[in-house]
Amino acid sequence: MNKFLGSLIAKLARDEKGLTAVEYAVLGAVVVAAIVAVGANFRTQLGTAFTTMFNSVNPG
Repeated sequence: MNKFLGSLIAKLARDEKGLTAVEYAVLGAVVVAAIVAVGANFRTQLGTAFTTMFNSVNPG
C-alpha cells in the first residue's frame, strides 16, 4: 500500500496537465473579477451618459 501511494504521488508530481487546468482556472477567476470590477463602474457611467443625453433633447 505504501509503495502504491508513493508511486501515485510521484506520478502526480510529474503530471503537468493538472497544473495547466489550475492555471486556466486562476486566469478565468481573474478575468471574471476584472469584468465585475469594471462592469459596475461602466454601468454607472453609461447610465449618466444616457440621462444627460435624454435630458438635453428638446421634446418640442
